Amino acid sequence: MAHILTGCSFSTTIWFKVLSWIRSTAKPPMLEGDFAEWWSLVAQTAPRQLRKGPSSLIMLTAWWIWKHRNAAVFDNAHPSVTSLLSDIKDEARQWADAGARRLRQLLP
Repeated sequence: MAHILTGCSFSTTIWFKVLSWIRSTAKPPMLEGDFAEWWSLVAQTAPRQLRKGPSSLIMLTAWWIWKHRNAAVFDNAHPSVTSLLSDIKDEARQWADAGARRLRQLLP
């Protein structure tokens, strides 16, 4: 799991692009680093009233990385940074439209 979420260059690229999209100054998780520690650090560096936003986006991004990897392994889908980033952005907007206020505040 650590390799899929943080240890490969594909996931590192996704994290970098997602964080850039929301104009975050947080660094992507380190290769083979502890994902939970990174998540906690990112959330704690946000102002207290906004912490749910980054946490929501981290959960959403991790889930989509996992789903994308499974599609590649089990359905012979081709990994695509562009496609995955589009899926993450679309889902984040849907969450925001459904009432995720703190996430909405992060989105451009």
